[in-house]
Amino acid sequence: MIETILNIEGNRGLRRSTFHVRDREFKENPTFTVAVTAYEWIQSQIRESGFRETIIEKVTWNENNDITEDVKQIRPIIRDDLPF
Repeated sequence: MIETILNIEGNRGLRRSTFHVRDREFKENPTFTVAVTAYEWIQSQIRESGFRETIIEKVTWNENNDITEDVKQIRPIIRDDLPF
Protein backbone atom coordinates (compact mmCIF):
# COMPACT_ATOMS: atom_id res chain seq x y z
CA MET A 1 0.00 0.00 0.00
CA ILE A 2 1.20 3.49 -0.87
CA GLU A 3 0.07 6.51 1.11
CA THR A 4 0.53 10.11 -0.02
CA ILE A 5 0.07 13.38 1.77
CA LEU A 6 -0.08 16.19 -0.77
CA ASN A 7 -0.56 19.89 -0.21
CA ILE A 8 -2.53 21.27 -3.15
CA GLU A 9 -2.66 25.05 -2.90
CA GLY A 10 -2.86 24.95 0.90
CA ASN A 11 -5.25 21.99 1.12
CA ARG A 12 -3.63 18.89 2.60
CA GLY A 13 -4.98 15.56 1.52
CA LEU A 14 -4.17 11.96 2.37
CA ARG A 15 -4.76 9.14 -0.11
CA ARG A 16 -4.03 5.43 0.09
CA SER A 17 -4.03 2.79 -2.59
CA THR A 18 -2.62 -0.62 -3.41
CA PHE A 19 -0.58 -1.25 -6.55
CA HIS A 20 1.05 -4.19 -8.28
CA VAL A 21 4.70 -3.98 -9.30
CA ARG A 22 6.86 -6.35 -11.31
CA ASP A 23 8.41 -9.00 -9.06
CA ARG A 24 11.80 -8.93 -10.74
CA GLU A 25 12.13 -5.15 -10.51
CA PHE A 26 10.94 -5.21 -6.90
CA LYS A 27 13.50 -7.86 -5.94
CA GLU A 28 16.32 -5.86 -7.59
CA ASN A 29 15.47 -2.50 -5.98
CA PRO A 30 12.24 -2.39 -3.96
CA THR A 31 12.49 1.24 -2.85
CA PHE A 32 13.08 2.59 -6.35
CA THR A 33 10.37 0.39 -7.86
CA VAL A 34 7.76 1.56 -5.34
CA ALA A 35 8.95 5.18 -5.64
CA VAL A 36 8.40 5.12 -9.41
CA THR A 37 4.91 3.71 -8.92
CA ALA A 38 4.16 6.38 -6.30
CA TYR A 39 5.52 9.11 -8.60
CA GLU A 40 3.23 7.98 -11.42
CA TRP A 41 0.25 7.92 -9.06
CA ILE A 42 1.08 11.41 -7.75
CA GLN A 43 1.26 12.68 -11.33
CA SER A 44 -2.27 11.36 -11.91
CA GLN A 45 -3.41 13.11 -8.71
CA ILE A 46 -1.88 16.35 -9.99
CA ARG A 47 -3.73 15.93 -13.31
CA GLU A 48 -6.99 15.33 -11.39
CA SER A 49 -6.45 18.60 -9.50
CA GLY A 50 -6.12 20.54 -12.75
CA PHE A 51 -2.34 20.90 -12.43
CA ARG A 52 -2.65 23.20 -9.43
CA GLU A 53 0.46 23.88 -7.35
CA THR A 54 1.25 20.68 -5.46
CA ILE A 55 3.77 19.99 -2.73
CA ILE A 56 4.63 16.40 -1.89
CA GLU A 57 4.70 16.36 1.91
CA LYS A 58 5.01 12.65 2.63
CA VAL A 59 4.97 9.34 0.78
CA THR A 60 5.07 6.01 2.57
CA TRP A 61 5.01 2.43 1.49
CA ASN A 62 3.45 -0.18 3.78
CA GLU A 63 3.09 2.54 6.43
CA ASN A 64 6.67 2.06 7.71
CA ASN A 65 8.84 2.92 4.71
CA ASP A 66 9.18 6.66 4.12
CA ILE A 67 10.06 7.15 0.44
CA THR A 68 9.31 10.87 0.22
CA GLU A 69 12.81 11.93 -0.82
CA ASP A 70 13.10 9.02 -3.29
CA VAL A 71 9.88 10.10 -5.01
CA LYS A 72 10.98 13.75 -5.15
CA GLN A 73 14.19 12.72 -6.95
CA ILE A 74 12.37 10.99 -9.81
CA ARG A 75 12.23 12.88 -13.07
CA PRO A 76 10.44 11.81 -16.25
CA ILE A 77 12.53 10.50 -19.13
CA ILE A 78 11.92 12.62 -22.20
CA ARG A 79 12.71 10.76 -25.38
CA ASP A 80 14.42 12.90 -27.97
CA ASP A 81 13.45 11.45 -31.31
CA LEU A 82 14.32 14.51 -33.36
CA PRO A 83 16.46 13.75 -36.41
CA PHE A 84 19.16 16.28 -35.47
